[in-house]
Amino acid sequence: MGTHDIYEPVSLACVLPDIFPRVALFTETWGKHVLYKEESLPFTEVDRDRLLASNTRILYVRSGDHEEVARFTEENLAEILERCDMDQMAKTAALTQATTNYLKNIFVDPEKAQDAERCRNLSGHLAQYISESQSIADLLKTLGSGSVFAIRHSMQVAVMSMLVWSKLFPEKRDDLVDIGMAGMLHDIGMSLILKDITEEKDYWTSPTLEEIRRHPFEGYIFLRKNGRYNDLVLDAVRHHHERYFGGGYPGGLKGDEIRVSTQVIGLADMYCTLISDRPTRKASTPEEAFKIIGDETYKCFSTILFYAFQAAIK
Repeated sequence: MGTHDIYEPVSLACVLPDIFPRVALFTETWGKHVLYKEESLPFTEVDRDRLLASNTRILYVRSGDHEEVARFTEENLAEILERCDMDQMAKTAALTQATTNYLKNIFVDPEKAQDAERCRNLSGHLAQYISESQSIADLLKTLGSGSVFAIRHSMQVAVMSMLVWSKLFPEKRDDLVDIGMAGMLHDIGMSLILKDITEEKDYWTSPTLEEIRRHPFEGYIFLRKNGRYNDLVLDAVRHHHERYFGGGYPGGLKGDEIRVSTQVIGLADMYCTLISDRPTRKASTPEEAFKIIGDETYKCFSTILFYAFQAAIK
């Protein structure tokens, strides 16, 4: 094992016994990675039980093996989530693993976002998870924990938008998966503008105001070329920075010119940004975030929608 090895975390929930890829698995002790299982040996139920008994929930793989492991996790996510012996925390970890891998993929290589079916499948899993989740506060803390802002933010916006939509518009539940897709992809245009959106310093310090204002339209044009994303997703990507009383971009839309689904995602975008740490300011508490948004509602959002949004996530 070379000193230059780089390791990627893998939730134990994703390591399905007997069918997990034959890659070397490591544990972490005092900041050092220790070989647990060689690539020639299968991971078994005995291994899983032993790790659970020792309260080990995270394993590590070499970065060179991570793509294979990520592909396995995504392809087997339904089975992972359906395991009856998994608690909610383990399901959250598995779903976070798969969604984080997907978002990292598309932000590093935006062309991969053209696979609309892949995005739809992940959003479907998110929709099912949200229907079972008891605490949105715990969910938002867990989803994307440890990830760079671009990934964490997109996950949070997707989940927040889906949760609010499911509560405010239960009669439109058929749109829930599309809402999740729009949340995950709403900032895809940033990956077309920035050199590396997964670098925190690049995300916060590189773009000019003009570049930032370009990202919704750039993302819309990029996804529209694919032809497999519907109007709800495309509209949210294009118009999530429009403001109810005008002054937004790129179209300067007002009021009912902005689709309700897009307004929900725009609100979730602002809220999730406020509750995240940034180089220029500490994260706001949920109460502080609502106060800030409430003070801006007279020019940014429908008052009715804002109060309904606030009630939906409390």
